[in-house]
Amino acid sequence: MSEKKVEKSGGNKLRIILIILCLIVIIGGGTFGSYLVLSKKNNNGNNQGNINVNMNNNNFNNNNMYRPAVSEYTYDLGEFLLNLSDADARRFLKARIHVGFNNKKMLKELEAKKAVILDSVNTVIRSKKHTDFSPEGTEKIKVEILNKINPMFKEGLCDNVYFTEILVQ
Repeated sequence: MSEKKVEKSGGNKLRIILIILCLIVIIGGGTFGSYLVLSKKNNNGNNQGNINVNMNNNNFNNNNMYRPAVSEYTYDLGEFLLNLSDADARRFLKARIHVGFNNKKMLKELEAKKAVILDSVNTVIRSKKHTDFSPEGTEKIKVEILNKINPMFKEGLCDNVYFTEILVQ
């Protein structure tokens, strides 16, 4: 009887060793997979740094536009009430727009050029149809506004446009 007990405990030890090895392989695979995913995200973050360099060269378009999530400063351009370019119906837009920037020196320049900035924003928005104000379309309009107003600045650049109120009818 004592011989049988010894054989069973040897089989249990082998099972325990196999289970531990399987757990090590699973944990190691998960760790390696996590490393690959996180290192890929870090590489994308490095590309944003390259895009930011292009931003300082006044290169604003859909391909190399970098906009931080929140600008350090904002400037209120006021409320806009404009007709849209829909040919089939008379539609209008009511919106309150702010521009974001990170260089405090830009504030004086924004105030001095407010009339020209408002005209540029009016020109961009009046060329749009009501269907252009979808979530994706609004992002394109923001980039278009930045492309229109940024060439007129010397102290820095606006890096974001915020629609704080928007109504299309």
